[in-house]
Amino acid sequence: MIRLANVIVVHGDRSEADALAERLERNGYHTSVSTAAHQGLAQAEADRPDLVLIGEPGGDPITLGQALKADPSTADIPVVILARDDQATSTVRALDAGLDGVIGWDIDDAELFARLRPLVRLATMHSELRQRAIVARQFGVHARDRVKPSQGERPSILLIGSDNDGILALLGAEAEVVAPGNLYEAEEMLTRRPFDAAVMCVGPDAEGMLDFCSQVRNNPRLFNLPMVLVVDSGVSAVDAYRRGASRVFFRPTDTAELRAAVLTLVRRQQLRWSIRGAMFDSLTPATRDPATGSYSRAFFDKYLQNRLDIALNHDRHLTVVFFYVPNLDGVRRQFGDDAGEHLTLQLSQWIGGLLRAEDVTAHYDRNKFVVALPDTPLAEAEVVMHRIAGVLAYTDFAVREVYQPVKVWVQVGCTDARLGDDMAKLVARAHQNLD
Repeated sequence: MIRLANVIVVHGDRSEADALAERLERNGYHTSVSTAAHQGLAQAEADRPDLVLIGEPGGDPITLGQALKADPSTADIPVVILARDDQATSTVRALDAGLDGVIGWDIDDAELFARLRPLVRLATMHSELRQRAIVARQFGVHARDRVKPSQGERPSILLIGSDNDGILALLGAEAEVVAPGNLYEAEEMLTRRPFDAAVMCVGPDAEGMLDFCSQVRNNPRLFNLPMVLVVDSGVSAVDAYRRGASRVFFRPTDTAELRAAVLTLVRRQQLRWSIRGAMFDSLTPATRDPATGSYSRAFFDKYLQNRLDIALNHDRHLTVVFFYVPNLDGVRRQFGDDAGEHLTLQLSQWIGGLLRAEDVTAHYDRNKFVVALPDTPLAEAEVVMHRIAGVLAYTDFAVREVYQPVKVWVQVGCTDARLGDDMAKLVARAHQNLD
């Protein structure tokens, strides 16, 4: 069975741990159980899982979490505390200890997996950074393979809705809190500048707020933005999480827990920004395609072989997508090579800009672009592929020295890694699937 993630549960009560492991396994998370802190630490060092969940390991769970974060071999692994009571205190302590969050034992599946998925993608980003650094060294490039969150940068938080919950007073000393007048202004602000989180104070127009949350989560440039919703008891938490909420708090809120939860999400988002920036270390003249600025085919081939080995040896998802733009040759013939090169550059930039940081784009051939999506199921990759193709097809491109909008049509095809694949088979099958 292909794994979405590898998880270690550290908890002294074996029956409770096994019950949680069964829930995780049903949803594609390969799960191991350790019943003592020293066992969990040793297992994490040996297995390098994507996520560690700590319950009651026979000692203070925060102490075990700190030990994991202090060890260079496990420092990048997201660590979540499983709290039975007093989640507010645990959330504050976890924030202060540099851990990645707190989840209650009684959490339902909708919230559980909504909150675990971003942590798993964060683990994928860490892994991706390491893999690119490994491949870059084959081209004589020294690239960072590990980062820490930016230190000293004042975070920015978007506050949406009437501040009847006192969010500005709660967070204003630790972050720049920007409050637009309405959802339209909020949308405009999100397109103009990056934010580290958004807090939505949901009032009577709950449906409009939830629609906005869905819109943000489906935006390829904003889907990682943490969205914290403060709601009345009549709002369905399950619905909110399905619409893309990162956390849901019901009024009256525990202000200490709310503050700690928002700042934990902010720190996670800043870590994503740091990883994204470090990934550019591997993109140098030695690894870059001169026509597009994306990775070269030579780099991509070595990278894909590396990723394929990981996928097949560890039962992980890997998907490859092709974009073929047949009328690029027509643009060259009609308007000249310079126009064709400028359009090729723009297409590469658009494709890369509509993907996650952990997805690798390369200029594969004259009119073809290829993307590798690590830890991504085929069905999810197909959604991404068709969304990007649709954006490209409906975009009017402005090309140098061409005094009319230029449109393109795009053929797409994708496939996933399968047993018996080598790199040539994987790429050939994706190419054969061009529609």
